[in-house]
Amino acid sequence: CWFFFSITGESIRNKLDNIISNLIANAENQRKETMRQLSGTKEVTEDLVAKGTSFLEHTESQISVISNLEIIHLERECSKLLIKMSEDHLIHHVATPRFVGGEESTEKLQSMVGDFYSDLVSSLKMMSYVRIDSTLTACESDVFITKICRVSDTEAWVRGFKEDEIKMFNKRGKLLKTLPFKPTCHDFDTTKSGSLLTVDPKTCCVQCYGPDSEPSTLVEFTKGLLPISINVNKTTGNFLVGLVDSLKYSSSFLGTRLLKRFSYDGHEIQTIQYQTKKSFFGRLSSCSIFTYPHRIAENEQNGDIAVVNWTGDFTGELIVLNKDGEVIFRHQHNEEGETFSPWDVAFDVLGNVLVSDRYSRNIQMFKNSGSAKCVLFGCSITPHALESFNDGKLWIGHSNGKISVIQYME
Repeated sequence: CWFFFSITGESIRNKLDNIISNLIANAENQRKETMRQLSGTKEVTEDLVAKGTSFLEHTESQISVISNLEIIHLERECSKLLIKMSEDHLIHHVATPRFVGGEESTEKLQSMVGDFYSDLVSSLKMMSYVRIDSTLTACESDVFITKICRVSDTEAWVRGFKEDEIKMFNKRGKLLKTLPFKPTCHDFDTTKSGSLLTVDPKTCCVQCYGPDSEPSTLVEFTKGLLPISINVNKTTGNFLVGLVDSLKYSSSFLGTRLLKRFSYDGHEIQTIQYQTKKSFFGRLSSCSIFTYPHRIAENEQNGDIAVVNWTGDFTGELIVLNKDGEVIFRHQHNEEGETFSPWDVAFDVLGNVLVSDRYSRNIQMFKNSGSAKCVLFGCSITPHALESFNDGKLWIGHSNGKISVIQYME
């Protein structure tokens, strides 16, 4: 009997030793992979900046030789640099600078080259500072993070897919509190006072959960309008709600897909639904802007609105509008027509638009004009939820229940 238990105990001990060894090996491999990614990014960035600097120095030395051939040469050099950036998947959609026609002058040439170079460097500059600050475990490994909502610069609410509670974590991963949550709620956001606003297409309303009070209905929608997304402006207290008439994607003129803005006390202020287009023959017509406004973000500095607009089960687009609801730009697919599958969107303190793309597993960054895009961070696990913090940190919720906290601004 003693011999039997001895063998059993040894077997269990060996299994535990194997499990611990595997955990240590996996952690070390993950650390090496992370360091490799960051090192590679830094090397490519430094290489591009060095080439840009060399190009500008060459330009300055030749700037006195003003001729059409020189201008064409400079334009080609700019194009080569853009192609290199595109191949490295670091930045896209930077317009190739063109020398303005008319009277040739040193000032115009300097402006052309200088503006291009400054755009290039400012777009690449942040890449050098990207690093993983910490990793949090928020849910089980088979539950993906659907929402991260900032409470302060060190705390955020987190929700896993179809979970019946939301959890508040600090940036080091400590669970601070939990709150019961309806699985039918599609989205939520916090107010400046700490209350939670939720949208539920099942009940067709916006509800407010105060810190120490029972939930109250803030807005109730007429039958046929289903609220699916919400964003609260912490400065004004106003909030935007994404509404659809069906939980299926539709671009039909007969369908109802729109955004509504409300005051902090629930009074309707604005509706954003249509855009005007001019046909080939000069006729003006209206068409719906949205097919399924899954996530909303607002730039509290200038009122711009960013929307993740789903067009299919795994396809979508980024739409950025000004405060009046006029479309500034759309991004519908990646380079070479690759699928674009956005889940969440946020504005950072500089006004950049940040988007999580499930297909490429990247966090992409756009200037608010849409003129430039870069891959801010490449994820090894599919990213879903995003939240930007004022201290230059970005929380990324993944499909394995974990959250990466990255620092990308000095």
